[in-house]
Amino acid sequence: MEILDTDTLKRHSNVEYASFGNRLLATLVDFLVMLIPMGAMMYFMFMDKNMILVLVFSIIGGLYKPLMEGVYSATLGKMAVGIKMVDNDHENLDLVQSFTKNGIYLINSAIGIASMFWLFGKEAFLESEGFLESSIASEGNPYQIISSIWSFAIIISCFMMLASDKKQTLHDRVANTFCIKK
Repeated sequence: MEILDTDTLKRHSNVEYASFGNRLLATLVDFLVMLIPMGAMMYFMFMDKNMILVLVFSIIGGLYKPLMEGVYSATLGKMAVGIKMVDNDHENLDLVQSFTKNGIYLINSAIGIASMFWLFGKEAFLESEGFLESSIASEGNPYQIISSIWSFAIIISCFMMLASDKKQTLHDRVANTFCIKK
C-alpha cells in the first residue's frame, strides 16, 4: 500500500485527463506544423531525387514527437491546445519515457525509411520525372502493406483511449504515461 503525502494527494485529485477531442485537435495542429518538413521530403523524393535530404527530413519528422514530449512534455500541438504528457507521478516525461511512448510512431518512421531505400534502389523510380511517373515506378513497394497494417495498429491504439477511465491510448499504457490538461 502506498502512503501519499498531502501535496501528492492534492496533485493527483486535481488531474483532468485530456479528452479524445483535445488530443485529436493537438494532432491536427502538429500535422500543420509538420507540413513544411513533410512537403520538403516529398519534393526531394519525387522531384529532386535526393536520398540524403529525404532521409534528413524523414528523421526530423520521426523524432519530432519523442523529442518534443521528452524535453517539453508536449508537442507544439499539445502546447497550443493546453495539454501535456506526464508520468505516473504527474511529472513531466523524460526522454526514455517519451521514446517508449512514441515507439509505435518510431516504428512507423522506420518502415517509411525502409520504403525510401527500396524506392531509391529502383532504376525506374530514379529515372522517372514528375510525381505521376514516380508514383507509377513505386508500384509494388513491399513496405506499403506493412505501413498500412502498422498505421491501422496506431489508429486502434489511439481509439483505445475511449475505453480508458484515464484516457490512455495503448501506447500510453505501455509507457505508463498520461495526457492531462495543464
